[in-house]
Formats: sequence, C-alpha cells, structure tokens
Amino acid sequence: MMRMRYRRMLAVLGLVGAASLTGLAGQAQAQPSADQLLTDMGLSPDDKQRVLNGEFVTADIGAVSDRDLSFAIAFLVKTSPASLAKQIVAGELITADTQVQTHGRFSAAGSLADLAGLRITDDEAKALANAQAGEALNLSTAEIAAFKALSGGTTQAVQEQLRRMLLARYQAYRASGLAGIAPYDRGGGATDLAADLRKAGEAAKGLQKYLPAFHAVLLGYPKATVPGTQEHLFWVKYNIQGKTTTYVLTHVLAASEGPARAVVQRQYYASTGYNGEQAVAGFLPVQGGTVVVYAAHAFTDQVAGFGSSMKRSIGRRVMADQMKKMFEAGRKQVK
Repeated sequence: MMRMRYRRMLAVLGLVGAASLTGLAGQAQAQPSADQLLTDMGLSPDDKQRVLNGEFVTADIGAVSDRDLSFAIAFLVKTSPASLAKQIVAGELITADTQVQTHGRFSAAGSLADLAGLRITDDEAKALANAQAGEALNLSTAEIAAFKALSGGTTQAVQEQLRRMLLARYQAYRASGLAGIAPYDRGGGATDLAADLRKAGEAAKGLQKYLPAFHAVLLGYPKATVPGTQEHLFWVKYNIQGKTTTYVLTHVLAASEGPARAVVQRQYYASTGYNGEQAVAGFLPVQGGTVVVYAAHAFTDQVAGFGSSMKRSIGRRVMADQMKKMFEAGRKQVK
C-alpha cells in the first residue's frame, strides 16, 4: 500500500507542472518561505538544517480520527519547483507504476464510456458477487445488494455493475462533494469516510493560512470555487503486490502562488485495503533547489478500536521507514 501511495503522489505532484495555473495571488497571504513552512510543520532549527542538507525529516501531525494513519515528511530536491514538476509529469508517471493495471479520466458529466477500459477477471467478478457487509470490501448497503443479486451470473454482468457503481460514486461526489460519499457498510455499523476526509481538510492549517480560498474549495467542493484552481478526477485499477485488486477514485486539486506549487490529492473511494486518503503537498523554492513538504492522512479500520493509539503509533513508524526509502529512490530519479 505504501509503495502504491508514493507512486500516486509523484503522479499527482506532476499534475501541477502540467496545469496552466494563473495563481491565487489575490486570494492568499504572502507566499511563505520554506523556512516558515518547515517551522509551521513543527521542525526545530536543527531539523530544518537537516532538510536543507539533503536529509529526509519526518514530523508528527495529529490524527483526526481513530482510523487515521497520519504522516508528514520534508526533503530537498536540487531543482526548481517548475522543473521538478515537469520532470515528474514527463511520460505519464501513473503508468510507470507496475501495480497500475488500467486507469482513465472522467469527463465533466461522467459516463459509462469513461470506464470502458475497466475490465475484470472471473475471480475478481466472483469476489464482488460474493460481497458481504464488513471490512473485506468497501461498499454501501445498496452496492452490496446490487452485486449479490448477480451471484452465479456472468463476469460481464458484474463488470457492468462495477462500472455503474464507480460512475455513480463519481457523479455523486461531483454533484455534492463530501456529502455525496456513501458510507461503507460494516455490518451492524458503518464507516463514514466523508467525515474523516472533512476532518483532514479542516486540519490542513498550512492551506488555510497561506491559500485560504484554495482551502475553502477543498472543504466546500463543488460549491466553493476560485479562479486559478485546476482539477482532475480519475479512476485507477491497481493490483497490489500481485495479490489484491483495488479500485480507486481520486480527485486532484492544484494551485500555484508565484514559483511555489500546492496540490491536494483526495481519494474519495478505495474498494479494499484502506478506506481513503487525503494528502497535501507543497513545492517551495530555496537556494539550490526545492523543499518538498508532504503530509497525508490515510484512513483504515484496521487501526481503529481497542488499542488504536498503539496500533496507529506502530503504523506511523512503519510508514515513515517505508516512505523514506521510497522518497529516496524517487529523488535519485530527479535531475
């Protein structure tokens, strides 16, 4: 899961370079310096110098729910924000992830044609047709009933239902934002991903402080808008480590302020493995390169309940170690 998230982050950050943004200068405070943003991140003077020296420095950010694996990291890349973004976006990096089986963008209104490239195997169809309330699959009560009605049917029928389900979730989100996200049926209860994503948005204090209009779009989408914001909505089918098929719906919001870049990636649906995610990334120019600041809230029921504090602590440490290794590998590719 962590490797998949890192590859997605690279592709998402690259969208900033691909977008022709007019900036939010009239809507924001003065662009923060890298030093100020690292201070806001809670780093000490010594830790800030470590970042500028090329080290990866992690920071704790508060969990917004008992399902939250929150994480933040800062590091230096020896190129400009614009150059970094262009290098990342070159070659459609989403396809560089070997775990991506297929993907596509939604048109504004959304249609089944947008999902024509989504195909499933007989085993994948069987897993969906046998769906039950619980944590194995993230589905609403109505979605479970729709798939179970196809039990014993053809793979084609289940595939068509999967496309309809993903389209319906996209259209509901496109029309109503967080309010349009259907909860996951856990059997005797439900997981409200929308509530977790809203809390993550409210916790994005850096956006609120320096790009308040952009922050308002994050919380008030789709009613809240501001000129200069670029968005992309797409679907992806992943095969995680050759074992787990996961269908993900993602919304990317991007903005610029001078030479700096800000991106929000919101995964408002993930079919299995975790509930969803919201990440904020920033590129800030410094002498000799760009400071990259990345903060994420990944939500999973696997760290909730009894002992959740300890499980989250362990989960964050594991994630920090893995992410450092992955960011280091990615940084070596940037020139």
